[in-house]
Amino acid sequence: HIPGLYVVYPATPSDAKGLLKAAIRDNNPVMYIESQLLYNDKGVVPDEDYVIPLGVADLKRAGSDATVVCWGPMVKDALRAAELLAAEKIEIEVVDLRSLVPLDEETILRSVQKTGRCVVASQAINIGSYTGEIVSRITEKAFDWLDAPVLRVGSKNGIAPQSHVLEAAFLPNAHDVMAAVKRLL
Repeated sequence: HIPGLYVVYPATPSDAKGLLKAAIRDNNPVMYIESQLLYNDKGVVPDEDYVIPLGVADLKRAGSDATVVCWGPMVKDALRAAELLAAEKIEIEVVDLRSLVPLDEETILRSVQKTGRCVVASQAINIGSYTGEIVSRITEKAFDWLDAPVLRVGSKNGIAPQSHVLEAAFLPNAHDVMAAVKRLL
């Protein structure tokens, strides 16, 4: 909401490195958001000078029945939902934004045109969240391609609890993504 401020939100260890390097090297101010839920994640991180261009989303999984647009910790949940749905013969495409600003609209719209259905998933509560901006852009630019309304998955409306048990009930998960996708079909 601040003109000129870029925002990135990695979902994997390699993206954390690539986006941090890009943020440091960019001439614009960049807000680098990291989730504590990803601190214990392990993954291959390139040794070389690895930089991910800002404003470029990553297609994590191809699919044909619906698109799930997500970022940060929700990427893992979307990929888990994709595995579970595949067992039911439902194939979803998972788009990891990585960069919220600038937003890779082209990748989102290409996926929505392909699938005709979209869920936007975030750990934020839906009221006033960035998911609304993405839904708005999809609706404005891809309305004729949609076979169903764009749905959002977000946290419960309230203050985030600090207990791990309560946090698990508060945050959206793979089953919430699955339920939203099934509503679209």
